[in-house]
Order: sequence, then C-alpha cells, then structure tokens
Amino acid sequence: MTKIVAEARLKTPPPPTSEIGAAFRAFEQEGMDALYARARAEEPVFHAPEIGYWVVTRYDDIRAILKDPVRFSAANALTPVKALPAEAVTLLRDGGFTVQPVQVNSDPPVHGRIRDVAKQFLNAKRFLSYQEPIRDLVEEYADRLEGRHEIDLVKVMTYDLPARVIFLLMGIPDVDTADIKRWADNRLLVTWGRLGDDAQIDAAREMLDYWNYCKALVDARVAAPADDYPSALLRLRNGDDTVLTLNEVVCLVFGILLAGHETTTNASTNIVRALLRQRDAWERLCAEPTLVLNAVEEGLRFATSVVNWRRVARERVDIAGVTIPEGADLLLALASANRDEAVFSAPDTIDLERRNARNHLSFGVGIHTCIGAPLARLQLRIVLETLTRRFPDMTLVEGQDEDWVRTISFRGPQRLLVRPHG
Repeated sequence: MTKIVAEARLKTPPPPTSEIGAAFRAFEQEGMDALYARARAEEPVFHAPEIGYWVVTRYDDIRAILKDPVRFSAANALTPVKALPAEAVTLLRDGGFTVQPVQVNSDPPVHGRIRDVAKQFLNAKRFLSYQEPIRDLVEEYADRLEGRHEIDLVKVMTYDLPARVIFLLMGIPDVDTADIKRWADNRLLVTWGRLGDDAQIDAAREMLDYWNYCKALVDARVAAPADDYPSALLRLRNGDDTVLTLNEVVCLVFGILLAGHETTTNASTNIVRALLRQRDAWERLCAEPTLVLNAVEEGLRFATSVVNWRRVARERVDIAGVTIPEGADLLLALASANRDEAVFSAPDTIDLERRNARNHLSFGVGIHTCIGAPLARLQLRIVLETLTRRFPDMTLVEGQDEDWVRTISFRGPQRLLVRPHG
C-alpha cells in the first residue's frame, strides 16, 4: 500500500520564528487576509512553526513554483497535515486501502500519462454537454428558497448541488448524496485538517468505506459499462496496465468524488457571500447579467475556496531572497496571490469589470491546473445567473456565526443564513 504518512526527511533546523510566523494560524479564516497582506509587504516568505511549512505569499513567486515541477514536487499535496495514528494506518492497510498518487500529488512522468487519459473525458466539450441538466438542478434548488423568510443557503443549496453535478458524470444515483458528502468531508479533514487521534481513527473508517464504494462502482462498470467517467477510463484502459491500472482507475474515481464537488460547494458559497457583503456589486450584477462571466472570475479571485496549496522543494532554492532547504514543505498562499497589489489593483474590492480577473490562481497553473475548472466555472455561472434573476433582493442575516471549515486548504462557511426576499 502506498504510504499515507510521508517518510521523515532530514531537514535543516527551522529558523527563529518571526512575528508574522508566530501570528500565522493555518486553520483559521479570521484575520487571514490581513496577515497575508502584511506578509506580502514585510516578509513574503516566512516559516510557520504551527505546521512546519514555509509560507509563500506573493503572486509571482507562487506562479513560478506551480509552473516548475522540476524543482518543486506535488508529492505532499494529499499528505495529512497531522500524521495519522498507527491504529488508523493499520485499519486502512488491513482494509485494502490501496490509494496511490494519480493526479494532484503525482509528478511527471506519471502525472502526464494519467492526465492525458483523464482529459479525454474531463474536458470543456464534455462539461458543456451537461449545461441543461445542471441548469435544471440549480432551478430545483432555487425553488427551495421561494417563500422563505430566512434560510441556510449551504444546507438547502450549495452543499448538495455540486455533488449531484458530479454524479451526472459518474453515473451515481442521487440517493447516495448524503453518504458521499459525509465521506468527502471526512477525507477533507483527515488530509487538510487537525483532528484528534480518536477522530482521525473514526474518519479513517469512513475513508475506507468511501474507498470501497469507489471500488465497487468501478467493478460494476467492468461488468456493465455505461456512459460515464469510470466506464470511459476502463474503455481507454482497454486492459492495458501501461495506460492505466485498475487501481489507478479506482484512485481517479476516489479523487473526483472529493475534488469535484467540495471546491465548488465552498466556491459558490464564498462568492455569493462576498457579493452580498459588497452590496453594490450584487445589485449591479442583478441589473447587468451580462457581467456574470467576469463576476465568476472575480469571485474566484476575491474569495477562493482553496486558500492554500502545497509543494515540496526538490532542491535547495531561493525564493524572494529566502533560502529554502531541500525537502522543505511549502504552503503556497493562493488567497494571498489573488490579492497581490502588484497584480490586482484595489484587490480587496470586488470589481465586476476587472480586466485581469481571470489571472487568479484559484485553479492553479502549469501541468497541475485543475482539470475540472471548466465545469466549476459552468456551475458557478448558472448559480449566479439563477440567484440574481430570482432573488435580486437577497440579503445576508447580520451577526450570524458562519463556522468556517477549519483546514489549511479548503475554506468556506459551513452555514450561510440569507433572506431570499430581503
């Protein structure tokens, strides 16, 4: 079984902790943007003792790292921030959890081989073919807001909706939504969160159930192919392990059933929240729906659902005048890059006509650019079109506790109380 916990690497002892490094809270949303702004100005690369990572905050540095797989490996992208206890590792191993790097945490040449196969199904043309079913789903969820004085937008819409979109690609029945969302939430917290040992063991059990579900789905498509992603992977594999192994097919299904909807759940919530908080932007979008495409890009820039991503330095490197030792873990602050004043003017303001909004790094850049980005953009566009058309008077409930997801990477409110009709 591929190791879940990375082997210990010999590293240079960390430097003395700076004031910014000591103030950094990797799992918290409150104060993040202000701290990143200060870091960009005073200490664009700093060491964070809370997690043992070097944090990179400026746009140009992060973009260069993402485009350089030779010096920076993606191997740690899915490594649990908090190492799993031995009982959890044993539970997964004995249960047949044979996950291996296939996309976001793989490097060339493996990455290129697998991505070339996956993108034959996961591409803009295929995604666009789901436009009308997605629109029907969004309208179905919007119906639940009608006539309500106050409602949790996450609970009634943005939590389930992206999963059901992914189910269209996967050929999965809607009755499985609750289980898959629960499994995905657990995997999210195991990988990017900071659970206690007992909670990690419980989450490992859920993750094993999740793995077995994906394996059973692939087995079912082996027996009876359909017009969906697992069937396409099996058809392209055509029994040839040099193209894809069966385990790699299961891993790809396992991956998309997390990445394919958790990011969009948070992104749709974040963008609606941001627009409602900057009321003039919401009202202008309601009045000028032709701005929706750029509103999606500006929303992704301003309120990305993936605030940080990770890389490993393959060699000793200098970043912004700071020497990073070989083997060091890097936290790339995408949320900071997206508000870098050197790239985006007035970055803390939503500008629906921002000309370079699409230059955000929310989907990454380089060989690991998010393969599902066109699908996310399509969903977000339809959500904004629908909500601004049907609920132009929507407002946020003041003083609410939004309870943000506490991970180092994925970030969004776990509840968002709105008044659909103002």
